[in-house]
Amino acid sequence: MPSTARAVRPLALLALALAPTGCLSSPKAEAARQQQMLELGDALNDLRLTTATLTATVDSLRTVIAKQDTTLARLANVTGVVVVK
Repeated sequence: MPSTARAVRPLALLALALAPTGCLSSPKAEAARQQQMLELGDALNDLRLTTATLTATVDSLRTVIAKQDTTLARLANVTGVVVVK
């Protein structure tokens, strides 16, 4: 057993010496990651603005359709035409 412990000890020391280097990341990779996060935020903001514009457009079209429906119903009532809904 003691000979096995002597053989494992240098490997354990080497592993302990190299362990902190595995936790470090390069500044270039960190800068690229930050750039990607900024681009993702910009894309999400653009998507939010586009969604708001589309929602406003749909709401406006619903209002126009409701007004046209009311106008058609009134015209049909005045002329005596039966409208099936």
